[in-house]
Amino acid sequence: MTEAGTAELDLRAARARVDEVLRSLLAQKETGPCGEHLAVPLEVLRDFLRGGKRVRPLYCWVGWHAAGGGPEEEAMLRVAAGLELFHAFALLHDDVIDRSDTRRGAPTVHRVLAARSGGPRGDWYGQSAAILLGDLCQVWSAELFGALEPAPAEGSLTSPRGLIDRMRAEMLVGQLLDVAQPDGGFRSADSALRVAYYKTTLYSVKRPLQIGAALAGADGPVLDALAAYAEPLGEAFQLHNDLEDLSPRDRGTGGDDLREGKQTVVLALAVERASAAQAGRLRELVGSADLDDAGVSEARALIEATGAPATVRGMIARKRQQALTAVDRAGFSAASRAALMRVADLGLSGFVPPGGA
Repeated sequence: MTEAGTAELDLRAARARVDEVLRSLLAQKETGPCGEHLAVPLEVLRDFLRGGKRVRPLYCWVGWHAAGGGPEEEAMLRVAAGLELFHAFALLHDDVIDRSDTRRGAPTVHRVLAARSGGPRGDWYGQSAAILLGDLCQVWSAELFGALEPAPAEGSLTSPRGLIDRMRAEMLVGQLLDVAQPDGGFRSADSALRVAYYKTTLYSVKRPLQIGAALAGADGPVLDALAAYAEPLGEAFQLHNDLEDLSPRDRGTGGDDLREGKQTVVLALAVERASAAQAGRLRELVGSADLDDAGVSEARALIEATGAPATVRGMIARKRQQALTAVDRAGFSAASRAALMRVADLGLSGFVPPGGA
């Protein structure tokens, strides 16, 4: 860790460089041996990728600089872009698993592909093609990771390859935990946080940061300092995402978690605090295949009445502050500390701490 370097790190320029790697890769696939069969999937994938914030590539990039990396090397940018494709793979599969109709306020990829099929089995085609397109994203992310040295035989959480291998397995473990059916219909808050740790904290924040730092040759203390920032912040990201689904604002996405029966921390806290009558009604509403807008509104009102959303907002504020305190205590450069703070708020876009502080 170093205090050298005070010039502000340009997140917008970093995002642009990652986007250029992605554009170049997809252009190669379009003109490659299989390109004639990929015209529609690639068109849909390009549209899908345009909506991302590039949080994971940016964390990789900031981790590189926090560990003292100099001007961005092509290998690091390829890895950062590979993280975005791996994220695309996860989202495409997640939307099929959750039967989601929207993502980022737009139709999900499997819905877009179903609409474009024009055949009597449109839904089946859309889901199948989205799964396979997700698989392609994982294959292509592995190509971008391909220049890295293999991890040591015993595995390593200090080598870039070892961290990537661990991240890929951890994310899928999180997916398995997420689809597991909890006893009694609802998870406990602790159980929901455990799912969030695997699904969000590790693969969205901690591992991308550590991968970037390892690419720059970071040692254990640097990786530990990044983990101290990443772990509370990753939980805050997931809690914020869960709260956004409860927002009554019409953004094209509200209520999906309630319709799908997503076992979130805010729902778990609400059930724990609810009266017997409230809990029983939530069991009837949440996860109902035909839950309409009125049902979503009723479920939101029941959850709000328990005070669970206010508790979760407080948790987000505390975890965010814990992450920023860890940054202040680490010996990173001023530019790296500032970038870590900016990327934190990128993932918590729209969050207003309790009391407006």
